[in-house]
Amino acid sequence: MRLKPSELNNHLKRQGLAAIYLLTGDEPLQMMECADTLRTFARKQGFTEREVLTVETGFNWASLDEYANSLSLFANQRLLEIRLGNKSPGNEGTKALKAYTSNLPPGTVLLITADKLDASKQKTKWFTTLDEWGVIIQVWPLNVSDLPKWIAGRMKQYGLQASAETIDIIAERSEGHLLACAQEIEKLRLLYGSGRIETAQVLEAVADSARFEVFDWMDTVLAGNVQRSVRQLQGLRAGGVEPILVAWVLTREIRNLCQITYALKTGLRQNQVFKTYRIWGIRQNAVSNAIKRYPQPNVWQQFLDKTVLIERMIKGVASGNPWDELQRLSLQVAGLTLFEN
Repeated sequence: MRLKPSELNNHLKRQGLAAIYLLTGDEPLQMMECADTLRTFARKQGFTEREVLTVETGFNWASLDEYANSLSLFANQRLLEIRLGNKSPGNEGTKALKAYTSNLPPGTVLLITADKLDASKQKTKWFTTLDEWGVIIQVWPLNVSDLPKWIAGRMKQYGLQASAETIDIIAERSEGHLLACAQEIEKLRLLYGSGRIETAQVLEAVADSARFEVFDWMDTVLAGNVQRSVRQLQGLRAGGVEPILVAWVLTREIRNLCQITYALKTGLRQNQVFKTYRIWGIRQNAVSNAIKRYPQPNVWQQFLDKTVLIERMIKGVASGNPWDELQRLSLQVAGLTLFEN
């Protein structure tokens, strides 16, 4: 069975818990909330025990059978989680999952979370096995056109209403980032309570200085000012800014530059490309400097690949300090040559 994230609550109310869930995607907020919805519902149904297995290099898939068939002294219903991240089960994992589905342990719900799975991975034996026996929830980033509806629905959950203009302002200020949107809506609820939110209130509350400081840091990096970018990043960290926000801004700019440099290679004029990607005013100088340093799209693609590790560190599925990696990658983007260990 395939479900959209928005269908999960009704599915649980109508049919209860399935034996197996596969939650896959690359949009952090929806992934987190779907997993939390399943955990909360399971706990209310008496699944008070929870075991978490994280798949990393050298992971022993035999542990799945051990956990599935071990009895607890404290609970007879449990939630068993497998965190795949960007790993693939491989032959060993496929055999383990097939064995699990052929003899489902009683009183156990299996929740598997994974990064986005492309079309080729959805044809693998392990995926088709889970598709046959369980519920698959695929999380996709929202289209820009769907964002206002999402914001309106989110505000309704908090007892808030707003005009279309006000909702557009929230969407614009959060740059389409759902986690940022959710945080802004929570802030509005705390500041003004339930009821109608006016445009002036949003303009006052959503003017988050921390976020603008992150954007300013990004422009410093693009301009190639290494020393200032280091000081700014240290200030963001000391000021309590979440690394997920910094990583999102850095990833977005790198992705844009990957596309911009490719467009320039096709013969398009720079002012046309800047207009397409909404590069206005003083930002044009910073972006132009970054393009002069690295005019080849493949360099920006290499930088983009490195953001994946940072995102995994932030999610807790990879070891390491995300702030250190943000520093390293931003220095490279700024033009500093680093030597790998």
